[in-house]
Amino acid sequence: MNLSIFSWVIYDIGNTLFNAGVTGLFFPLWIITKLNGTDATVGYTLSIALLVSLMISPIVGALSDQTKNRKIFLGLFTVVCGLSTTFIGNNSLINSLIYYGISVTCLHVGDIFYNSMLKDVSNKNNIGIIGGIGAGVGYIGAIIAILIGLLIIEDQGYPIGFTMIGLLIIFFGIPILIFLKEKPQEIQNRYLTSSESLIKRFINQISHTLEDIKDFPGLNRFLIARFWYSWALYTASTFTSLYILETIGMSEREIQYLILTGIITAIPSALIWGKLVDKYGAKSIITIVLILWLINLGLSIGSGVFNFNNDIWWFISGLTGILISGVWSCDRPFMHQLISDEFIGEYFGLHGFSGRLGSIIGTASWGFIATTLNLGQPIALLSLGICILLSLIIIINIDVRKNI
Repeated sequence: MNLSIFSWVIYDIGNTLFNAGVTGLFFPLWIITKLNGTDATVGYTLSIALLVSLMISPIVGALSDQTKNRKIFLGLFTVVCGLSTTFIGNNSLINSLIYYGISVTCLHVGDIFYNSMLKDVSNKNNIGIIGGIGAGVGYIGAIIAILIGLLIIEDQGYPIGFTMIGLLIIFFGIPILIFLKEKPQEIQNRYLTSSESLIKRFINQISHTLEDIKDFPGLNRFLIARFWYSWALYTASTFTSLYILETIGMSEREIQYLILTGIITAIPSALIWGKLVDKYGAKSIITIVLILWLINLGLSIGSGVFNFNNDIWWFISGLTGILISGVWSCDRPFMHQLISDEFIGEYFGLHGFSGRLGSIIGTASWGFIATTLNLGQPIALLSLGICILLSLIIIINIDVRKNI
């Protein structure tokens, strides 16, 4: 494994550390258990942050196509994300919510450049396994988050935990800025010669987005499908800890061990899914994964409604780890199958846009369904199953034979 691949892979440790440690575990628990907040406090704060990233994702992606240097953008957003995370919990509630929002926005905008760089460290024969390795190694970040929770936060409180996570995000982001070598694009962006002005080239490209997307069959449907499964998975990742705490009745410590179980199954599973993507194609594998997700959500809902023995959550957590790694091992290779290098930044901006839009509506809808409408968390979880089903139907109808 060369330094470019190594640096790309370990960047995801910091990314997963934030998603699993801050958004998926400590921030919601801190809001609920220490500040007497609600699901809506978490959901609406996250939705606003995702809305900001939603609005700027396609713009920043198109701009990166014109500058031809994505590492500058990735470095900027990674550092700001890390620094903002260190301030969560060390200020007033309102300021902490603002810092959390800044961190979320920067993390997800940075994802545009990180995801597009997969093509810089892989080729069409190994894109699945490289992506799978990235997803698998990334879960080391989740393990670190659990260790921070068990060894530090329990004794010293949430603020020191947020500070440590912020510094680690910057630490794991440094190698990619030093070692990754961006490959020359096989197909040059058609707007690079349209003007000597960067701003004019950028405006020209972004204004033709909807027209140019027609050149890539299947892309529209994939982005719509991604909207639905991002709605479901991001919302589930954010609120699972609260569902287990409030509906199932397990303790904060038990929740951390359940998450650790999912991490242990996710790491090797990501490598296996990556191999399967290279052999059978991203569409076939993600179809299987989404079907299994419907079964997993059914078990989770049944556990809350029919009061299954809590031991079933060890199985659910293990299966969840396998399936989350399955989705993300397919997601980036599927996108790369459908686009060319010419618009890689812009269309990964749209890739981020569709995911963020789903995440915004999903996190807001959970708080709205569970708290505002007072229908409860099991009904909110049921709504995520509907999203997975819609995504599955759309993906089954995508024809990617011409794009592989």
